[in-house]
This record gives sequence, C-alpha cells and structure tokens, in this order.
Amino acid sequence: MKIIIRLFLFVVSISYCGITHSQTNYVTLTSIDFVKGLDNLDYLRGKLIENGFTISRTSGAVGYTPGFYESWQFETMLYVDIIYKTVNENTIKVGVHETFNGFPERLIQSFPHKKTEKRTDHIEAVNIAPTNKAINYSLTLTRDSDSVTVFIWFDKPYYFFEYKREK
Repeated sequence: MKIIIRLFLFVVSISYCGITHSQTNYVTLTSIDFVKGLDNLDYLRGKLIENGFTISRTSGAVGYTPGFYESWQFETMLYVDIIYKTVNENTIKVGVHETFNGFPERLIQSFPHKKTEKRTDHIEAVNIAPTNKAINYSLTLTRDSDSVTVFIWFDKPYYFFEYKREK
C-alpha cells in the first residue's frame, strides 16, 4: 500500500510541477508559418486561432490603396498585424514582448533563409538581445518568382519581425 501511495504522490507532483504545467503560454508559430501566411491568409488565420490569438481590430482599406488590415493579439505578449495591399505587396508584422522568452530566437532559427543581410554574421550568430538594440537584421529568402524578407529589430519592450513579400 505504501508503494501505491508513493507512486500516486510522485505522479501528482510531476503533473503539477512538470514541463507541461509551466507551458501555458507556449505558441507553436514559426517563421515558416508567417512566410506561408504571406501567400495564404486563411492558413495564417487558422494557425493564429489554433494558438489562442484573438482578432482585435480590422479595417477594409489601408491608406489610399485597396486592401485590408487585421490585428491579432495573444494576451499582452504577442501581436500580429496583417497588411494586404495588393496581390504582390503583403506585410506581416509580429511584435513580441521581451518577457516572452525563446520566441524571438525560434522565429530567427526557423526562417527558411538563403541569404543573411547582417553584414558579416551568419544566422547562428544573430543576437537580438536588448543590449544589441542598435543593430537591425534582415534575412532574405529568394524564391522562383519573388523574394521574402524579414526585418528584425528591438525597440523596448518589443522585438519586431516584419515579413514582406515582393515580386
């Protein structure tokens, strides 16, 4: 009987103090999802809903050009702005609060890059820690008919990732 009680206590303690208990704010989005979202808005909307984002604002026109704007938010930690101006000019801007650990690094590492425009650094050396806020990065993926660029910078208290598709 003592063994069963100890086993039960061990299982209960693991379930309350384990990894899954502390990951209530885990978001599975990657840069690949945002790159796909530049081409397929329904895919990106589905991924945002799946990760617990809620839509906070929409607009039918962007300035004087036809298109639309949507703003999505995950608690107060993350926001995603989607700007579709024309078929060829789409932008997704992601803001990540500095206390949301690990997510900015995952977005950098998951970008399907072919070229880094950070002057002499390789992707493994990209460091956007708050101490490097004077440094801006851009990563570029060239595809057959267009290119996708993500501009990365830190402006306290947010990291910003701006995905653009250009033909």
